[in-house]
This record gives sequence, C-alpha cells and structure tokens, in this order.
Amino acid sequence: MDEHSHENNDQPAGANNPSNPRSLTEWLQSDDFAEFIRAQMQASHIPGLSLAIIDQGHLVHTAGFGLADIALGRAMTPQTLLNIGSITKTITCAAVMQMYEQEKLELDVPIDQYLPFQVRNPAFSDWPITTRQLLTHTSSIADSPLFWSNYVCGDPQAPIREWLEEYFTAGGSTFDAKQNFNPWAPGVAYQYCNVTYGLLGLLVEQLSGISYPDYCREHIFAPLGMTDARFLLEGMPREKHATLYDYVDDVTKVELIDPEWSASKGQKGMHVPHCLYSYVTLSDGLARTTASELARFLLAYMQDGVLEGKRILRAENIKEILSDQNVQGLPSSKQIQGLTWRQNDRIKPASRSWRGVWQHTGSDPGVSTYMGFRPTDNRGVVLLANLGGNPRARPEIVERILDWAGDKW
Repeated sequence: MDEHSHENNDQPAGANNPSNPRSLTEWLQSDDFAEFIRAQMQASHIPGLSLAIIDQGHLVHTAGFGLADIALGRAMTPQTLLNIGSITKTITCAAVMQMYEQEKLELDVPIDQYLPFQVRNPAFSDWPITTRQLLTHTSSIADSPLFWSNYVCGDPQAPIREWLEEYFTAGGSTFDAKQNFNPWAPGVAYQYCNVTYGLLGLLVEQLSGISYPDYCREHIFAPLGMTDARFLLEGMPREKHATLYDYVDDVTKVELIDPEWSASKGQKGMHVPHCLYSYVTLSDGLARTTASELARFLLAYMQDGVLEGKRILRAENIKEILSDQNVQGLPSSKQIQGLTWRQNDRIKPASRSWRGVWQHTGSDPGVSTYMGFRPTDNRGVVLLANLGGNPRARPEIVERILDWAGDKW
C-alpha cells in the first residue's frame, strides 16, 4: 500500500545515534511504524487510513496509508475528507456550549422553552428534559428502529425540525411512545442515543437563527482553519472524499451500496463500496473533515478552547465539558462521562495506555474513526478509516501510539 506522510518536526540532534532513545516522532517516521500500520490494515481489511498525532500539545506527524478509492487507485492522505461518525457529537457539543456562553441557553432548564415543540417521555410527562441530559445520554430518549432507516444516498431529504417534530409529537408519523423512549425517567440512567444530538443541532438552529451546517462553518470550522470541513455533499468535489467500504462475503448484507457498483459472480471476501449517504440528524454524525483538520479541532480542546489565537470556547467551559458529570449506569465502572466526551473507555481493561484519555469514537457504514487525548502528557490521536464494522485495528493502532515511551535502536 502506498504511504503519504508529512512530518512537522525536524529530526533532533543525534537522531541517528543508535545509543539514543528513539522519540515518538522518530518512531512515527520510521519504516517499522509504517509496517505496523500496514499489517493492522491488512488484518482488518481496511482500504485506507489517515492519522494525525499530537505530542506535548504539538502536531508532530500526519500520514495517509492505503487507498481512498480502490477502483480508481486514489491514495488516502491526511487531506482526504471522510464523514467522521459520532465524533461529530463533539462538534455539536462545542456549538451548544457557545450558545451557553452567549447566555442563549442554560444547561439545566427544560429544553422545551428553546424548541418549537415539546419533548417529553410520555411515561414521565411531568419530568422535563434538559440540555445537560442530552449531552450526557441520560435524557431517557431512545433511537427507535425507524431512526436507523433514516439513511439515504446524497444529502438529507427533510428538514431536521420536521423530522424531529414527527418523532417526538404524539400522532407524528414516526412517534412511538415505547420505541422512541426508555422506560425510565430523564436523568435516572445512561443509554447512548443519537437522536438527542439531532435535538441539540435543532437547538443550535433555533437559538442562532441559521442552519446547523452554516453555524458550524462560521463559528467552529472557519476560526480553526478547517477550510475543507463540511456537512453537506452539495458543492463538494467528489475526488476530495474517500469512498466508504464494508468488507463482506455476502453483498445482500450491505445497504447503501454505490448504485454504479456490481459484484463479480461468485466473488467472496470483497470490499463493497457505499454511496455517499446522509441522514436528517446530521448533528449526531455527519461532519466531513480530514485527519489534519480534525487535529486542529482536537488541539483547540486540548488548549483550553483556543488555537493560534482563535478562541472557540472559554477555558472554564472546556473544563466543564471534560469533567465528571456523575452519570449512573455507564457500561464500566472505570468510565467517566463528561459532556459528550468520555474518559477511560478502555477497550483492553488490562492496558494502562487509556488511563485518563478523553475521547470519542465514530462508526457508520464504511466508517471507523477515533479522536482522543491524554492530558497528562498532551498526547493526542486522530484516526480515520474508510471501513465499517469497528475494525480491531482502530484500538490496536491508537493504543500503540498512546503507549509509546521511546526505545533503543
């Protein structure tokens, strides 16, 4: 597989002296790191992967491996666009907290006062739902099966307000008192939910007076120099975006297949390309950006809300986001839920490398992504891969980078 890399640091003095410990940057630039990545990609059938690595608060390495498009032989680079799945939620969190800074909303008052329709769990109609509960997955709202049928090729086919109103209003076309809600009261228990981040996107639209994609472009992407970042496909050069794949033996198990693609007769173990798709609640998972640009967003979070003199959030609000929200019922007692972000989401319980890491992952058809950082040494990792199914390579690669403490060579 072809590799395309860009390093941001010069080699330190004595880098070629075998008696010196090898730095993280030297290792990232080495052949054995590239071989490790290729081996992980091959084992997980990943067509293309891009990385951006931060150490001591500085971007030290970006790299692309493999292919953004198999049929065209187009290389994956750190500048290749990919929809990043649920990492998008951290962008939505930033937008919501900007509304909070502007005193347009409070975190602990009913969201009903900000929305054009009421949102209540029918089994607990006297219990209001708050913005903090939406941000911590404790609202008692659930993703119904109808939510997962919301995917379409191309850009969304309905306004977010219209879709959500049908979902939450009794008598609406997608309203279901049992499937759209959990059987417990708001604030009582944790369950990860995507629809709630659709509501947060609508909150941003209602309070800002502009569309959610426009708001993020003007108030998050532009200040951070994320010039290629976007939500909608309209106007985007197709060659900038990676093709998304699932690796399967049975084509019938893949939805959203690129309509121009067809399998060879009797073919097994194939990469099936998806169309570039969307869903109405784009604020829960449809940001499209590059590894290089997402690293800039991560750096802003790591640097108390500011990057290169441009502030997107106040330091005290970054601290609030990255703090224990005392959520009950998390999947593991070792996890801490902040506002959107989670700490100690250990994929390998025996490993120490995840300790103290604030992070978010993303998964969607043809997409597997990671963004996280460890405050103790300000080491951060962005990983974008154009393969669905949560490939094992994602945690293996992230853990190896977080673990690196130097070696002798």
